Amino acid sequence: MSSTSTKRQWLAQRPYILAIIISLLLITWMASGIMQAQELPETVDKQEQIIAKVKVETILADNINDVVELYGRTEPDRVTTLKAEINGRIVEVLAQRGARVNQGDIIAKLGKDDLPDQLKRAKALLKQREIEYRGAKKLAAKGLQGEVQLATAVSNLAAVRADIARIELALEKTVIKAPFDGVLNIRHVEQGDYVQSGDNIAMVADLEPLIVRAHVTEQQVAQLSADQKAQIRVLNQGTVTGKVRYIASVADENTNTFRVEVAIANSDYQLLAGLSSEVTIPLETVAAIKVSPALLALDENGNIGVKTVKDNIVVFTPINMVKSESDGIWLTGLGSQADIITLGQGFVRAGDTVEAVYDTELKSVNQDSK
Repeated sequence: MSSTSTKRQWLAQRPYILAIIISLLLITWMASGIMQAQELPETVDKQEQIIAKVKVETILADNINDVVELYGRTEPDRVTTLKAEINGRIVEVLAQRGARVNQGDIIAKLGKDDLPDQLKRAKALLKQREIEYRGAKKLAAKGLQGEVQLATAVSNLAAVRADIARIELALEKTVIKAPFDGVLNIRHVEQGDYVQSGDNIAMVADLEPLIVRAHVTEQQVAQLSADQKAQIRVLNQGTVTGKVRYIASVADENTNTFRVEVAIANSDYQLLAGLSSEVTIPLETVAAIKVSPALLALDENGNIGVKTVKDNIVVFTPINMVKSESDGIWLTGLGSQADIITLGQGFVRAGDTVEAVYDTELKSVNQDSK
């Protein structure tokens, strides 16, 4: 028997020796892995020692008016559509489309037809009924006539008076007048047209004052009050001043917003109705910082803010936007000054350690924008 076979037989008789050998090999292999794991953090630590550089500007706050910004359209203060109240033919048109009219100005006239003759007849009959009534009253007082005859005389007199009133009212309705000062925006008839009761004659719009109707949110409505001044930028018309004249007490069911009306003086009728408008209503004075919209960021929860630096640590600071301008936006929530990351903010997160490179000059936003 060879020596190799002898060794195998010896190991087969002693299996615990083989188990010990395998266990020693496993322990040796695991120990080498632990040593490698202990060496890895040193490598990672060396990588984490690379600190990002960011450019930081210290921006000072300025006192500005907090504002409510709304969007709406200019509208007439009131609009009415005049309609024919009797049947007839248009015999005269006095007001032109687009013309300014005053209250009581005649816009059009309908033909009177036989209404004047009916009025003469009714007035003549009135004299007869009055004589009959006086006679019946005297006879009734003497007991020579019964109450039925007196009541008939009273009824006949009342009927003819009602006819006169009806005819006079019909004559008045042949003249169609402006109900208030405004502009004859639409005229539906021309001379010679035949109209029936209820047909449209003209539309008159009152543009003094001109109204901008807009809607505010639940948070904004509590900040507004009647007679507050407002700045209105009307499309292609420049900026004008107005004041809040109405705030709804009940919210719209569909949008949950409140209607607001801002009145604009428009005595010369230079401003037109139907133009898009931006309404700015100033509120209390607040300390705000002006930055570029490119510096805004979102945190993990979707809150809007900016990234600032404190003791070389990146801090995410939530903000509120007060108002926007062509060269930047005004933010509150940053205090009297803030060290804002202006370059490199997209590569760092809140809590990161950075090397802040500051501008040597403190900046006031108002000075920068001049």
